[in-house]
Amino acid sequence: MHTNELPASQAPYKLDAGEGLQYAFGNHLATRIARPDELEQPAAGTILTGAKGARFPVHRHSQTHEAMFVLDGVVSLTLGDCSYLLTPSDYVNIPPGTPHGYEFVDHRGKLLSWTLKGDAAEGYVRLGRPYAGKVYSECTDAVDWTLLDGSVDTELVNAPAHIDGGWSVKLTAAPEGPVPFVLAASEGERMIAGDQVYTILGNSTHSNGAFISLLTEGPIGRPIPRHQHERVTELFHCLNGQMEMSVGDGFLNLDAGDFLHVPPKTPHSFQLKKHDTRFLGFITPGDFEPFFRYLCVPFDGYRYPLVPPPFRFDRVIQHLSELDLTILERSGGPPPQAGNA
Repeated sequence: MHTNELPASQAPYKLDAGEGLQYAFGNHLATRIARPDELEQPAAGTILTGAKGARFPVHRHSQTHEAMFVLDGVVSLTLGDCSYLLTPSDYVNIPPGTPHGYEFVDHRGKLLSWTLKGDAAEGYVRLGRPYAGKVYSECTDAVDWTLLDGSVDTELVNAPAHIDGGWSVKLTAAPEGPVPFVLAASEGERMIAGDQVYTILGNSTHSNGAFISLLTEGPIGRPIPRHQHERVTELFHCLNGQMEMSVGDGFLNLDAGDFLHVPPKTPHSFQLKKHDTRFLGFITPGDFEPFFRYLCVPFDGYRYPLVPPPFRFDRVIQHLSELDLTILERSGGPPPQAGNA
């Protein structure tokens, strides 16, 4: 298990909040938390911060699919022909070919960006310089945006400036298919399993099967069964509270801002250790989505209930042969087998 380093292999690793590889350009800071070398696929994770007024001009990717989640602050976003005012926990789906750009409206803006099926995240390395600091530099150095080109799957696009007051409405339910959209905080397809509420922000159709993005929240609870996958990669971001992770042969805690990479063939489990814990998960490939539909039932509420419904893990066991899932242990007995719940 690696901590606060990005191993150049498909190995589990944890990054504490603020750790990663930093690149500075102008008054932007890009902190890379995962690269294709670690993930062994064309995917990358980056945390973007910047001073008030720092902007990334409108651009598009020909191959790369991008998903953004607002971690902090207020951000102005151009997405296609629309403009949005983003606030914490808003989610953005950006398929290839979609013009998009952003500007930080205050000094606390922080975006989490995941890019898949392309190498657009290499643009931050092209634009910037290695940087030892953990916060952006309040400088006025110009950024040479012409460094972005097809070799980093990024094409600059001429776009009209946003007119104040003309913000588009964020969605409360995501459309189907690989289309651009902005989903408002706490919205999405909500489901419940025991005392944990799962909100699907991006389903597999939104990225043509590349990934799903899932927000999970709940109180202090029991650990989920220890398990592993043959192909599935899980990427955990703790947003608030605390979760204890069993990874490989050890245990570790994820606190707010911490990140954990769990590659295929890695035994793992988690337990929420503080009330009102929330974490964001990116899971690739997206064909693991049926697991959550077997595990959960639809839920109309927005917060986990005082009296939770029954935990229906029996439905997962009934469909175990369909899933990239090996149950390694469960409380009170041996690992279950399909058809023998």
